Amino acid sequence: MRHENAEPGIQRSLIVFAVLLTALAATSLYSYLLFHVIAEFVTIVIAIAVFIVAWNARTMLDNSYLLVTGIGLLFVAGIELLHTLAYKGMGIFVGYDANLPTQLWIATRYLLAVTLLVAPFMIRRKPEPWKVFSIFAGISGILLLSIFVVPVFPDCYIEGVGLTPFKVWSEYIISALLALGAVAVYQRRSAFSPWVVNHLVAAIVVAIASELAFTLYVSVYGISNLIGHLLMVLSFGFIYLAFVETGIRQPYAVLFTDLVASEEQLRREKDRLRQYLDIAGALFVVLDRDGRVTLINRRTSEILGYPADAVVGEPWIERFLPPGVQARHRALFLGLMRGDAESGRYAKTPVLTADGSERIIEWHNTVLRDDAGAACGTLSSGEDITERQYAEEALRQANAKLNLLSGITRHDILNQINVARAYIDFAGEGGGDSAIPTYLERARAAVDEIQKQVEFSRDYQDLGVKAPAWQRPKDLIRESVADLALPAGVRVRTDLAGLEVYADPMVKKVFYNLIDNAVRHGGAVTEVRFSYVKCGQDLTIVCEDDGTGIPESEKEAIFREAYKRRYGHGLFLVSGILGITGMTIRETGVFGEGARFEIRVPNGGWRCGDGDV
Repeated sequence: MRHENAEPGIQRSLIVFAVLLTALAATSLYSYLLFHVIAEFVTIVIAIAVFIVAWNARTMLDNSYLLVTGIGLLFVAGIELLHTLAYKGMGIFVGYDANLPTQLWIATRYLLAVTLLVAPFMIRRKPEPWKVFSIFAGISGILLLSIFVVPVFPDCYIEGVGLTPFKVWSEYIISALLALGAVAVYQRRSAFSPWVVNHLVAAIVVAIASELAFTLYVSVYGISNLIGHLLMVLSFGFIYLAFVETGIRQPYAVLFTDLVASEEQLRREKDRLRQYLDIAGALFVVLDRDGRVTLINRRTSEILGYPADAVVGEPWIERFLPPGVQARHRALFLGLMRGDAESGRYAKTPVLTADGSERIIEWHNTVLRDDAGAACGTLSSGEDITERQYAEEALRQANAKLNLLSGITRHDILNQINVARAYIDFAGEGGGDSAIPTYLERARAAVDEIQKQVEFSRDYQDLGVKAPAWQRPKDLIRESVADLALPAGVRVRTDLAGLEVYADPMVKKVFYNLIDNAVRHGGAVTEVRFSYVKCGQDLTIVCEDDGTGIPESEKEAIFREAYKRRYGHGLFLVSGILGITGMTIRETGVFGEGARFEIRVPNGGWRCGDGDV
């Protein structure tokens, strides 16, 4: 937690301490003894408050720093109370001079410094609270015995002389111990919130300044002593902000520092998992028990065409599946939630993309369960099999067309062979008959037709041999024009932008034949135009020319293999190539105004690389 994110109450506390220090300093003008009592009692109350927070939270603490510090501060507060009661002018400990409170002061400072130095090293340990309590009680007891019962504690203040060397050097040693404690806290700052670390370090730095101020006074009522006590109160004020105020208002910053670290680690693991999911080539979708999206990976986002944050929270079936399959897949999802895992474990589903097209995804679905074992959602991993589906369908259609072709070709070739054999026989029987040249010419024509059949079979057998692929009609048309070497005065114009179609590799022959037929059979053709238009989720590629066009009675016949006597096999081949990936072609022009061929490309079989249609 950062300072700027602190609650207003903590900021008000800083203001309160500033006012308190000013008011506290003002009380010294009336009575230094009153100032001293108030200053000491403020630190005693804060120390006890830290102990109360630490002790009551001891069963929840994973970080033992607060426990050790709290117990140590309790005993610091106890000895400091004795120091306050023994201060010069209080008149409670009869027979003692100003040396006694100074000895007690040094004892508390040593105990505080050792506490703040040792506590950072106990962060990851799990000491027994009562054992820690007993150790501090034993140390405090020894210090008090050395002062009151067996007076071996060195003198710290001599009336009329001032501070002893032991007292001054002790302050320096205590300052060094405190500095080491600050370094230890900073080195282990990952165990605390930034707020706690900053205020702990500030408390120790101010405490060091306080100790140094206490090396300068001669009188226990002197200005250096007053400054030292004000700095001491400020130091404990920072401790209050770090442990008491934060522990009450924002307890996780103190009591659950390991929880914060665990949450941070969990966040890092979650980010790492998301990175793994994003790297994976598969699609991942997580749905809650209501069928709403809770997570998708990058691949899914790319396929759908939506950013992840636009998908999360949406109902998957209603939003991203075509209407025709929603009912079936809703039943599968509900079956998974009821425990019928096998019914929907594998599913092949079309999904709707942002551009209105569909992609076919093969899913493997797994039920997610909560701690009680109840189904709480699903995790689906998927593979985009759109192209594979097209390829499989293309192969099926190619096999069917090849089987059909083999029957047609065999029948036609046999017919032509019979014709050729008959005319050859006529020629052989005719002797000097003048009809012999005619018979031979007709036999030659039959043989030529056989050759055309064989050549067509060679082209047709390539259908479906290679897998379909994404291809740019604009590039294929340009190559076809170059191969045809069109007559002067004939222009081919394209308006296809970045259009790509998923088609058999032989699709170039489609555009080649359309252009060739227009030039050879369209009359005085001067221009052939290619364009496209979106029709719902499908797309239509249009080929138009300004020739004579196709008579109404022949618009369907031109695509039949039997129509070869006029146009050859060109348009029959065109229809077969397009059919491999589900495309169709028809002629819709007006006779006398020019031919117009429309190629229908199904949803999923087209895309625009340079922009939307």
